[in-house]
Amino acid sequence: MVAIIPARLNSKRFPRKLLEKINGIPLILMTYQNLSSMNIFDKIIVATDSLEISNLIKKNGGEVFISKKEHFSGSDRVSEASGNYKSDIVINVQGDEPFVKSIDIKKIINFFRDKQNKNIPVVSLIYQTNNPQKINDENFVKVVTDKNDFAMYFSRSKIPFLRNIDKNFSFYIHVGVYGFLSKSITQFSNLKPSKLEKIEMLECIRFIENGHKMKMILIDNPTIGIDTPDDLIKAKKYLESI
Repeated sequence: MVAIIPARLNSKRFPRKLLEKINGIPLILMTYQNLSSMNIFDKIIVATDSLEISNLIKKNGGEVFISKKEHFSGSDRVSEASGNYKSDIVINVQGDEPFVKSIDIKKIINFFRDKQNKNIPVVSLIYQTNNPQKINDENFVKVVTDKNDFAMYFSRSKIPFLRNIDKNFSFYIHVGVYGFLSKSITQFSNLKPSKLEKIEMLECIRFIENGHKMKMILIDNPTIGIDTPDDLIKAKKYLESI
């Protein structure tokens, strides 16, 4: 089982965020160490275009794949790296997701191990929320699913639009963790970035816009992805509370 962490240093929204520190630990290192502590992967690789990130991870005993500078998405970077490692399943954990739980990663793994799911190419995670701040924030990606929990669309906008107000309605928020069958990560990268993907700047749209299925797995607790400087503050408060 291989986990690959795509780590681009110069994020457009928050440049050099992966080297920002949370309680003294750089974000990318915290994500790497979190996955290492799970003891469920044969290999964990950080795929990066940055020598700074590479040196940091290697200094702390990690394995690094130096990728091309230009990739349209993190999953494209993961695809490039995955060709160097043999694994039936590739777990893509975005470098800004330091608090993913092992129980949620195992949900992806167990899904693929079920023979009836052998033809599902991609799996990802979602959680439910009624929090207006998250629902209206473009940094929290919303998802609508069909009755079988396959993604119908992802958006930075508030979807679905509640014309008939339902106070009990919960929105789904996407988490930056994907499980790919090895053949499907290559298939993903062979697809050109799609029209709606480029409009929303959401890589997860590429599969469904090309007619492929993406299964969404519900997790019990929200994660804290680091998209903005404010998220760093939230992360520090979260660590103080546990």
